[in-house]
Amino acid sequence: MNWFYVADGQQAGPVSDAELEDLLQTGKIKAATLVWHEGMTEWQPFAIAKPAAPGSPPILSGNLAGAACAECGQIFPPDELITLNKTPVCARCKPVFLQRMAEGVATPGSAGLWRQGKKIVTVSETPFPDRCIKCNAPANGFRLKRVLYWQHPAYYLLLLCNLLILLIVVLIVRKKAVLHIGLCERHRQQRQTAILAGWIGTLGGLAMIIAGGMMSAGWLALAGTIFFLGGAIWGAARGRTIAATKIDRQNVWVSGAGAKFLDELPERPV
Repeated sequence: MNWFYVADGQQAGPVSDAELEDLLQTGKIKAATLVWHEGMTEWQPFAIAKPAAPGSPPILSGNLAGAACAECGQIFPPDELITLNKTPVCARCKPVFLQRMAEGVATPGSAGLWRQGKKIVTVSETPFPDRCIKCNAPANGFRLKRVLYWQHPAYYLLLLCNLLILLIVVLIVRKKAVLHIGLCERHRQQRQTAILAGWIGTLGGLAMIIAGGMMSAGWLALAGTIFFLGGAIWGAARGRTIAATKIDRQNVWVSGAGAKFLDELPERPV
């Protein structure tokens, strides 16, 4: 199992179970450190997410009925926390958290996810919440791995020179991000159906083009071309979940999320 944890106000990981235990033993993480793994609905203190085995001494004393401050990870009674941008923060960490918001730096409480208009701002390999990115329904632990690429649109001007040059330059300069997004059963089925329909149209159109050429039937080849292009466009458009609108050295901007999912995220200052 891969774990992520909060260190110095930033997300770290993934690490294995054994590596997580080593971090606890060396003091790099504490019982109140926020941790997360795939299948969890939210970040939790280590002592709650990974309690000690039976017979082992407890790793955290005191009352765990409270909530964790998103900045320092310590447990506080609910009445000692304030909510800033949909994130629980203790009074001591309030100035630091507000400074992070002002600078547009992702906070641990948002699990590395921000909302900026209709786009999500995050970093590569950030684990998304266990919610469908389209409708915000429970994803029940399902994650779809998406490998996203992006390059500045100005590079497409090279198409005026030569297509091969454009392809070579794009392969060199494009930036990559990997995200693991949640999808509910309904949207998983819709995506699979769209991809299947796209492949049927594409392969069927290709067969019609070949048959039209062999039989010298221009109308059949034309119909095949329409089916081929229509299937490819339909499958790509309807089967797509998210797309990168920008990737830099730190962040990735993603479009395609539903309004209900976006409403659950803290807003990133413009």
